[in-house]
Amino acid sequence: MPETEVPQNLRIAILLEMLEEVSRATQPEQATQSYAARIGKLRPLDGIVAASVRKMPPGEYKVTRRGRTAEPGGPVVHSITDPWKNWDRLPAYRGGFLGELIAAEEPRRLCNIDLRNDEALGEEFGDMRSCLAIPIFDGGKVLNWNFQFKRHPDGFSEKDLEEQLLQVNMFGSMTKNLVSLEQIRRLNDRLTKQFEEVARVQQALLPKSNPHIPGMVFATSYLTSEQAGGDYYDFFELSGGRWGFLIADVAGHGPGAATVMAMLHAILHAHPGISDGPGAVLEYANERMFAAQMEQSFVTAIFAVYDPATRVLCYARAGHPPLRLKDTRTGEVSVLDGDGGIPLGIIEDEKFAQHKVQLEPGQTVVLYTDGITEAFDGERRMFGTAGLDAALKKCSGEPDCVVDSVHAALFEHTGSRTRDDDQTLVVFKIEDVGTEAKS
Repeated sequence: MPETEVPQNLRIAILLEMLEEVSRATQPEQATQSYAARIGKLRPLDGIVAASVRKMPPGEYKVTRRGRTAEPGGPVVHSITDPWKNWDRLPAYRGGFLGELIAAEEPRRLCNIDLRNDEALGEEFGDMRSCLAIPIFDGGKVLNWNFQFKRHPDGFSEKDLEEQLLQVNMFGSMTKNLVSLEQIRRLNDRLTKQFEEVARVQQALLPKSNPHIPGMVFATSYLTSEQAGGDYYDFFELSGGRWGFLIADVAGHGPGAATVMAMLHAILHAHPGISDGPGAVLEYANERMFAAQMEQSFVTAIFAVYDPATRVLCYARAGHPPLRLKDTRTGEVSVLDGDGGIPLGIIEDEKFAQHKVQLEPGQTVVLYTDGITEAFDGERRMFGTAGLDAALKKCSGEPDCVVDSVHAALFEHTGSRTRDDDQTLVVFKIEDVGTEAKS
């Protein structure tokens, strides 16, 4: 039966409709159905079969899709199986008409064929008399096939074979990309759920509330750059009414850094000598971190011990940015630095110097991580310690005011509510003796 020629303007309209719909497809099955529904209007066929040898033993194949017209000139009705989701349910075949063509691994135009006794096709395609066998390449190998059928014994030309070889392979590349994108989406979903679980575990390791210490007011802020972060702060109730304060920053951020942070938490909470001086605590943590041999991973930290009875703060630093001191009476901002040491986990027998400072009522101590000072604006200028000190000078010195002032200054500097690194603040103010502590 002669084919009815589709007018050129209608062909363009069908092509545009197909291309638009295929471009919106997010899954390979959507693209395949959109393509199949319209390509038959431009190039009528009596039947079509798709087959694949992907992940199959040599000589075996699966028919992944088939469709045919009920009568000459009618639309091709496709069986919808979605082979990408139902691969294991599809039967495997060996040999037969398709098997011989697949084994040859080359495009073919066949005339006067007889499929009536073929195991894979006979019952449904027994009236088809000509075929185009089109190999589809994937990674340099023929893994899929497209077989086009007509009832006429000489229904295809060599030009048809040439055009379809190019067209079908181009469409195959597109569906392969959609398969890859779908796999990436599923992987991202799994990773997102895992990251969320890591973040929940990490949040559970942080203090549930700030400690109640006579003569002190606290405020803390913990903001991660991703779902899970590498910053860490903690409080330790020590003997003799003293308290230990920790702030730490794992190199990098994300789940890997969060894992190291959890390790540091376990090391410190299992340390039998946590009441020892700050230097000894950091030396113990450094020894354990070094023994773990985590390449390219280290931790900066400050461990401080405060005695409410004497208002003496004793601290040691392991490569961490120095503490800031805000005097609410004069507005002056100063630095509590001393020997900074090197980060934990780099040198096995590192010693960490201890420093003491006598705190007075009205003084506020600020501990922070470098995600604050190393925040960049649009021109890659750092917020820096100058930005931090300016924010401290603008506020009253009350811990809550310090946190709000630093956050406001950071937003003004970066113009963004997101951040490239984790940002943590631990702020406490010394009040007059007898004043109730707040959290």
